[in-house]
Parts: sequence; C-alpha cells; structure tokens
Amino acid sequence: MDFTFIILGICLLIVLAFEFVNGMNDTANAVAPVIYSHSLDPKRSVLVAAILNFFWVLFWGIAVAMSIIHLLPLSTIVSQPTSFGIILVISILISAIIWDLWAWYLALPVSSSHALIGSILGISITLMFIPAWADTIPHWGKAQEVIIGLLISPIIGFGFAFFLIYIAHSILRKKSYFKAPKTEDDHPTFAMRSVLIISSALVSFMHGKNDWQKWVGIATLILITLLPGYFAINPDIDFKNLNNDIQIIEKTLTQINPESLSEKEKEQLLETTSQLAELKTLSEKAELSTTEKVTLRSSILHIQDNYKFMNTSKKITFIENTYAGEGSEIINLNWIQKNINNLSQATDYVPWWIILLVSIAIGSGTMIWWKRIVRTIGEKIGKHKMNYSQAASSALITAGTIGIASSFGLPVSTTHVMSSSVAGTMVEEHGWKWGVDPHMIKHILLAWVLTMPITIILAGSIFFVLQFIFLK
Repeated sequence: MDFTFIILGICLLIVLAFEFVNGMNDTANAVAPVIYSHSLDPKRSVLVAAILNFFWVLFWGIAVAMSIIHLLPLSTIVSQPTSFGIILVISILISAIIWDLWAWYLALPVSSSHALIGSILGISITLMFIPAWADTIPHWGKAQEVIIGLLISPIIGFGFAFFLIYIAHSILRKKSYFKAPKTEDDHPTFAMRSVLIISSALVSFMHGKNDWQKWVGIATLILITLLPGYFAINPDIDFKNLNNDIQIIEKTLTQINPESLSEKEKEQLLETTSQLAELKTLSEKAELSTTEKVTLRSSILHIQDNYKFMNTSKKITFIENTYAGEGSEIINLNWIQKNINNLSQATDYVPWWIILLVSIAIGSGTMIWWKRIVRTIGEKIGKHKMNYSQAASSALITAGTIGIASSFGLPVSTTHVMSSSVAGTMVEEHGWKWGVDPHMIKHILLAWVLTMPITIILAGSIFFVLQFIFLK
C-alpha cells in the first residue's frame, strides 16, 4: 500500500508539472489581452484568472472533465491491474508535456487540449493492436465530436472577432479606443479598461468551464486507477437513489423482442441484464469492499457502453407497445436515456482537493512564464501591435466561443480560439497583406495541424514500449 501511495504521488506530481507547463502556455492566452493592454498588472491578472477557474470547476460542474476521460475505453481499463493504469497515465502525460515544452520553447501558442486529446486517442488506438486488448474499441463517436469542436472553434473565433471589430469601428468614434500601448505608462480609458478586465475575466471563467476541467479529469483518472478502494465510487452518493433507475432499466429491457436482435445484441442484452442484477445487489449493501467498488464501477460503465451500442440499432422491437403504468408512452431505448445517465452519479465526480492542487499549479506556471505567450498574442500574430479594441474583442469572442462549446460538452482550445480571434481583428483593420504576420500564422497553423497526429503517435509509441517492458 505504501508503494502504491508513492507511485500515486509521483503520478500526481507529473500532472501538476504538466499543469505548470500548461499555465506557461495555455492559460497565458486567457490573460494576454488584459496584461498586454496594461489594464491589470500580471500578478493580479493571474490571481483573478486562478480564482475564476477554480470557482467554476468547484461549483458549476465537471462535464467536460468526464467527456475527456470517456475518450478512453474505461470499461476495459477499470478491470486492469494498477501497473496498467500507471503506464497509461504516464504515456499520456509524457507525450503532452513534450509537445507543450516544444511549443513554449518556440513561443508558439499551441493547444494543450489538442495535445492531451491526441495522447488519449493514441492510447485508445494502440490498444487495438495489442493482442491482449485487441477487442477494445475506441469511442469513435465521442472522438469525432471532440475533434470537430477543436477544428471549427478557431474558425468561429476568427469570423466573429472580425465582425465584432467591424462593429466597433462603426460605433466607437474615439481614436483612443483603437490605440496600442507603446510604453509601460500607456493605459486605456476607464471605460475600455473596464471592458478589458471584464472580458478577460470571462475568458478565465469559461476556461475553467472547459480547458481546466481536462486536467482535473486526468488527475481523477489517476486516483481511480491507483486507489480504486478510495476513489472508484463517489463516496457521497446514496445508492438507494439509483434503485429506481435500475428497476426502470430492467423492466424496459425485459420488453425487448429477442427475435429482433442480432447475435451481438443478444449477448449485450444478456450481459447488461446480468450486470444490472449485480449492480442492484451491490447498491443495497451498507459497505463495499475494494473489489466490490471496482465491480460496481465496471458494471455501470459496461451497462452504459452496451446501451449506446444497442440504441444505435434500428431493428430492435418490443413485445408490448406501451409501458405499464405510463399511459400511452411508446417503449424505446431512448425512453431510459435519463435513467442510464443517472447511473453516472456513482462514477463521475472529482475530489475538491484535486481542483485546488490543479488551480495552484496552473496559476503558478502562468505567473512565472506569462511573458513569452503574451508577447506572441499581442505583437507577433499581426504585423501591428494589438490595440485596446482588438484586445477586448478577442477576449469577448473567445469567452463566448468557449461558453457555447461547453454547453454542448465539447472541449475546445483557448489558445487557438484566442489566436484566431486576434488574427480576425488584425485582418479586419489592416487586411490580409498588412494585418497578419504570414510567418507566424504559418507556424501556428502548422502546430495546429500537427499536434493531434504527433501526440497520437508519440503517446501510442510510449505506451506500446512501456507495456511491452513492464506488462509482459
């Protein structure tokens, strides 16, 4: 047990180190407009950003964190030995850290989100080529949603920022609003400064709603993998509240006409029914052993995976047309979607102290190394320095884009949305030829395109080698 705690501490230190690097690169983008415009000094900017990120994750949910974790085939991972989980987590983190450090060294505002997601997908894909886990299927549907969100969000940022700065030119007449700071003593007007502070605060708030949750999720995955007896199941959940959901799911599944099922669907129905019975038995116990907690978690994940697969079938029919006691409602698998989702109350949670540690690490990284990325955002994306209106427009559009994406549970990159928003304002004011630096844009686009495939290959290769050495 002591050895496990040592490994746990090392893995969490790696996560916090990554968060520190992420603060150096990714979070610096969130505070770039307010720092570069001299609206707020760096220390206060980073402190406000850290507090807003922390409070969002602590009080308003962890949907994006769980979305990232579920890119992994959790129903397979949860039943593996501790050594498997250690290798998996280390492979993801090393891959993402290498990419982030390379980007920071070149002062490129690349996406830590892309790096993390690419690394996770690299593990999922690699499992398919290892005989012991050849039947593991990556969550392609979830991966497709995530990738689409990451790809289109910068385009949205560019277009809306272009439009917003166009409106600003039409409405705002004071030249001071479109002035760029030249010295440390240059400051925006009170009104513009207020807008810049509020807009940057919104970016930090939305960053907590989206980006920050990803790393909180990875830290939680480490806890679940290494100490399932403590963290496999939400300690605050009252399992009696799930019994009604279990009963509704069981009763609905008994109405399925077996003749309408394929052989694979019959196997899944039988497995789901068995796991529901086991889940019901375990949920009625006053206290669970470590093995029972892992079994309970595994059962919930398998039930959810099997449900997703069966729910895509258009051939499944039911013996009866109506559900007893529910009037004229037609039976279908969508009818129990809410009950299936409710089972996640037992598995999807994050300890508050993980949120605090991640907040401290990422804030420290931003505090120490913010200058390189802030200068890139403010001076190197365009051929002209970013002025006050451009800074405010970029921040507002970035916050809005991240907020909308988060409402759909889609992880997006603060880095890429902010960079593309700044580029949009530069193009509107100065045109393509004189607005943006083609050399810098080329490097940013190159990093944007290469991040996913490189981290997929890197993480997959590291995992393959480590599992070959230590799991054989």
